Amino acid sequence: MAPQETAAAGEGGVAPPRRLKVKINNKYYTIGPEVSKTMTLVDFLREQVKLPGTKVLCREGGCGVCTVVATAPDPEHEGAYKTFSVNACQLLVYACAGWSFETVEYLGNRYDGYHTLQKALTGFYGTQCGYCSPGMIMTMYGQLKSSGSLTAAQVEESLDGNLCRCTGYRPILDAFKSLAEDGDQCLKDKLVDIEEANRARCPKTGNACKGKCESSKKEDESSCKNGQGNQADADPIEEEVAFTDGGIQWYRPLTLVGVRNAMKKIQRDEKYCIVVGNTGQGVYKEDGPYTTYISTNAVKALYNISVGEPLVLGANVSLSRAIEVFQHVANTYPNYRYLDTLVRHWKLVANVSVRNTGSWAGNLMLKHKHHEFPSDIFLTLLAVDAQLTLIHADTTDTLQVDLETFLTTDMSRRLITAVTLSPMAQDTQFRTYKITPRTVNAHAYVNACFKIRVDPEDGFKVIGNPTIVYGGINPDFIHAKQTESFLRGRSLLQVPTIVKAARLLGKEVKPDAQPQDASPQYRKSLAQNLLYKAIVSILGDKVSNEIVSGGTMLERPLSSGQQEFDMNRDMWPVGKAIPKVESATQISGEAVYMDDIPTLPGELHGAFVQTKYAKAKLKSADASEALRIPGVVAYINASDIPGKNSFYPGGGPDPVFIDEQVRYAGQAVGLIVANDRETAVRAAKLVNVEYEDIAKPALTIVEALQEGREEVAVNIMTGKREPHSLGDVEEGFKEVKHKLKGELQQGSQFHLTMEAIAARVVPTEDGYDVFSTTQWPTQTQSSVAEVLDIPAHCINVSVRRIGGGYGGKITRQHVVSSAAAVASRKLRCPVRIVVDLNTHMSLVGWREPYLSKYEVGFDDDGKLQALRVDMFSDAGHVPNEASVGFLAGPVQNAYHVPNLLFRPVIVRTDTAANTWCRTPGTVEALATIENILEHIANYLKKDPLEVRMLNMVKPEVPRLMAPPLERNVVLDEILPLLKQKAMYEQRKEEVEAFNKANRWKKRGLSIVPLWYGFNYPSMFRYGIQVSIYEHDGTVAVTHGGIEMGQGINTKVAQVAAHALEIPIEKVIIKASDTTVGANSIVTGGSFGTDICCHGTKIACEALRQRIDAIKEEELKKDANKELTWEELIRMCHMRDVDLCERYWTAGKEHPQRYDIWAACCLEVEIDVLTGQYLLHRADIVEDCGKSMNPFVDIGQVEGAFIMGVGLYTSELVKFNVETGEKLSNGTWEYKPPTALDIPVDMRVTLLPNASNPYGVLGSKATGEPALCFSYVVVTALRQAIAAFRAENGNEDWFDMHTPLTVEKVQQLCGVRPEQFRLVSNLEGETCPEDFQMIDGDEVADAVESDANEASCSMT
Repeated sequence: MAPQETAAAGEGGVAPPRRLKVKINNKYYTIGPEVSKTMTLVDFLREQVKLPGTKVLCREGGCGVCTVVATAPDPEHEGAYKTFSVNACQLLVYACAGWSFETVEYLGNRYDGYHTLQKALTGFYGTQCGYCSPGMIMTMYGQLKSSGSLTAAQVEESLDGNLCRCTGYRPILDAFKSLAEDGDQCLKDKLVDIEEANRARCPKTGNACKGKCESSKKEDESSCKNGQGNQADADPIEEEVAFTDGGIQWYRPLTLVGVRNAMKKIQRDEKYCIVVGNTGQGVYKEDGPYTTYISTNAVKALYNISVGEPLVLGANVSLSRAIEVFQHVANTYPNYRYLDTLVRHWKLVANVSVRNTGSWAGNLMLKHKHHEFPSDIFLTLLAVDAQLTLIHADTTDTLQVDLETFLTTDMSRRLITAVTLSPMAQDTQFRTYKITPRTVNAHAYVNACFKIRVDPEDGFKVIGNPTIVYGGINPDFIHAKQTESFLRGRSLLQVPTIVKAARLLGKEVKPDAQPQDASPQYRKSLAQNLLYKAIVSILGDKVSNEIVSGGTMLERPLSSGQQEFDMNRDMWPVGKAIPKVESATQISGEAVYMDDIPTLPGELHGAFVQTKYAKAKLKSADASEALRIPGVVAYINASDIPGKNSFYPGGGPDPVFIDEQVRYAGQAVGLIVANDRETAVRAAKLVNVEYEDIAKPALTIVEALQEGREEVAVNIMTGKREPHSLGDVEEGFKEVKHKLKGELQQGSQFHLTMEAIAARVVPTEDGYDVFSTTQWPTQTQSSVAEVLDIPAHCINVSVRRIGGGYGGKITRQHVVSSAAAVASRKLRCPVRIVVDLNTHMSLVGWREPYLSKYEVGFDDDGKLQALRVDMFSDAGHVPNEASVGFLAGPVQNAYHVPNLLFRPVIVRTDTAANTWCRTPGTVEALATIENILEHIANYLKKDPLEVRMLNMVKPEVPRLMAPPLERNVVLDEILPLLKQKAMYEQRKEEVEAFNKANRWKKRGLSIVPLWYGFNYPSMFRYGIQVSIYEHDGTVAVTHGGIEMGQGINTKVAQVAAHALEIPIEKVIIKASDTTVGANSIVTGGSFGTDICCHGTKIACEALRQRIDAIKEEELKKDANKELTWEELIRMCHMRDVDLCERYWTAGKEHPQRYDIWAACCLEVEIDVLTGQYLLHRADIVEDCGKSMNPFVDIGQVEGAFIMGVGLYTSELVKFNVETGEKLSNGTWEYKPPTALDIPVDMRVTLLPNASNPYGVLGSKATGEPALCFSYVVVTALRQAIAAFRAENGNEDWFDMHTPLTVEKVQQLCGVRPEQFRLVSNLEGETCPEDFQMIDGDEVADAVESDANEASCSMT
């Protein structure tokens, strides 16, 4: 039973069990024995308090969807409170006693009105699927309440831990910046109702509402919700508490004595956990389970801060509070200026919400338990000679230790209580670095600290022993002691000293080779380069201007965006830029997703048992230990399936549960079903799975080809397994003057829908109701029917919305709905399965990896004459959804290839079956031809854009698997407009000048065009019903498409309103189901929106025709009679006019195909020494015809582009090459772009004066194309890398396999210590003769060695 508001204490009898209190949305709730001691706050909110607005995904503090705002007692100030954002998935609810929380439901809703932040987000079209929106809002609300106001910088910094896959972040940033004190006025003006929001008045003060109250000292700063209410009565923590019932002990002491007493009760072999923020569980999830928890949140002594010399911080001081203290002390005490460096570094640790609750001491304990953990806190405190104070349970003595000694200290029944930081001499130079896979919220590849005293008057001679420490090298390496000794007494102005030190460091640093880490080569090179970077930084203006950039890091300025579009006023509201029809419910947490549906009495929860090997046979699975756990109901496996053991109807078998042969690591062995999710997950880990015939898996295309696991895809024109051809390739090659061969590997990508796959199956009198996160209800119905061996009419599938799709929920989610159905049938009760992110990422397949091999012939100008392309698609263990057979058209892009042979090949690997993912295959095909043209340009030493322009296809020219063009819009209109808007020629010169002036920073500028053929497949058909209610003339539309953030419901509503000539407010879109939408196809490829709008238009026109007939009859009677819509509808009803219309979008009635055109110009900058890069500016022009809704279409363009940027840069997939386990299985291992990784300046233009005579109401699709030209990030990075290589005498072609991570960028630059200089070559600096530059072969060998030794990437 859910905890209720606090009741009066019982009278007489047995004392009630001890309870804790927590305040949520101004109501008290109690926590007692009925609540699990390991329950997190997010589960308490959703399951006990029934507040589903707070979402959940990763359960490791890395995505931000679970963010809420906490107000807690301030231990530094008696009676005061502090407010901050937290990740509800990390906090244990028992540790929240005495705290108060606000969730998105409390902020605003449709009944009471919306908060300014909510209005801003919806007004800027900052929601798409909406699943991340509550977390975004609460993160910003926490910042607003804690600081009292917002600045643009705070907006960007605050969102470092919130992921969004849909929007590309730009509208979210703009929305919140419009409320910043220094926000650009143009942003404020864009928000439709911003003036009204700013005029909202606080009833307490009468002043304009800022989202928080201006509180007095006696009044808690969170005393109002948007200016109302009072939270100063938060439950105080006045007594020690011990919960010793059940198997887990929970202690909440108030003093260090109480902590000691609790620790004394712990047995020496017992696993216990000291709880502060509980943030470490997000990184090391398997450290438990624990038998005892000791919450130290109420121990005020652990929050003590002593400012002065020395500076002392208590162990419970959060990272955020430590940063504040450091800033204050650095500005106050000259000998603590070094703390400014710690501030910058610590701000890169995790994200705001983690830093708000996580303590520095907790971070150190992670390092103590896991020496491989690259802790920034440990390394920086070590570098400044910090001292830790420790206590032990069995003595009152304290122990002072340095950080290195701490690592070897037995911490059993010991506790860190404080850290002491001493002043640093002002002549000491202190530099720290953290090099990460993306800008923020990532662990370091390598982190480093350098503390060096130098004498500037004596050639910057090193005084005493410097401190040089590294993390991320290997678990046992910290100090570069040999290098430290070598530098002692030497001048940093001597280049040979620097080079020799770097060489010595290279021998001393011995990175280990773990599959989850960056390559040893990269980490070794990074260690050397960071030493050089630190020295250049220390020398400052003593080095030449060209070298200065080597001493700095890339600095990201505040981002901005511009959008330009026409609004088609002829068909209002079609063409009007309006927010999504669901956005108000999304920003208030009222939008219902699958797991938000309330549980029924007796409803059970399932958790998968998964394999750990990819290639083996299942010997046995013993669930007896799991079944002994209280609350576990059953174990379900393949033997419980009454029908077909495959969740993929009509294709090759993809088992729901393993029968015998294991096909990939992560495959479902069975399902544990329990009374609650937490118990099910815990018990699933206890199932003992045994294997036999274990073998090393084939995980890449290359490995699979070596085993002969390939077959040519079926040619859809001939029906045979053979290549596609245009012209005569053999003859074409005979006439060419130049030939090149090459290959391109393109990796996989996880869809990263913010809502994971989930399903809920409920037995009914005639079958089962299935609630599913599916893009294809019809196939969900079919898969469940086949698995249960019952008729399809017994399965009712209903979908209100899903939190993102991108193809990942077309078929892959069927494994969840099928498993839930099997369990529901066996147990005769409702069963719900909601997987966490780790399970989602390992259970199902992702985007197909690709390998392209090509041979191209061309003339002296670079004009294509003949081309052979083999494209290999990794289908996973079963090739049900390989896209490679459809790519003969896309591989040409906007170019003319007179003689083309395209050979599509499907490859099977020992991985999960890969699946459709936004522009499946098309983006890889377009990247292939773009790579080929780049190769030609490099060979001929020409501008790549010149080669692209030369090869543009002309109208009426024959094309392979595509009709001839009517006109080349990208050549005639888009490229001229883009070059003008992007100031391409001017910026090209600026980039060249920058590269000449900076040795260690390089920029690249590139343009990539796009042709995207949009053909309506005849099988894409949907059922649509439009119903008009006679009561008031309102309209409800149900269609077979699925709203997943792409705006299908908004566009359908706009079309209905236009066709019926009524306000859009009268139109509502209902949930999709398999009754009205029976037999509807998948929603994907942008076809669903177009075709459902088309069908809605026809249905509404049919209704309008019937309505107009009645209207005409009335006007014949009285020509001056004026009928309102409501009167007219009632009249139609009275005359038996059918006010419902159903339409089936038959394939033969689809609109005619059309072409979509676009281009992107991107400028990037790289740090050659580290490989880090910055996207400076992106200019995009896309032809979307007459946009039905520019807000929706620009949102689709931006979101798709940033998703593509992730595909080609940071989203690297790694496996354990021995077992096949996917190591990239969470937010700490897999890195999609954040809000601080998008282009600093992002400008999107929808081609003006565009139309489309073939599509729906003159519009064009926008959900897919923009991802395709995101390959521009690779071509721009190529220009930057090539600039450095050319400067060092190497202009040869080099392969750039993707994703192009920070590591790969640096390795392709090929930096060696011999290249370290302090002045430019022009200034006469010389190096010893043996200091040779790296050559092309060595670069290639280094990168190849990297790929072989470090890890297995999906290629």
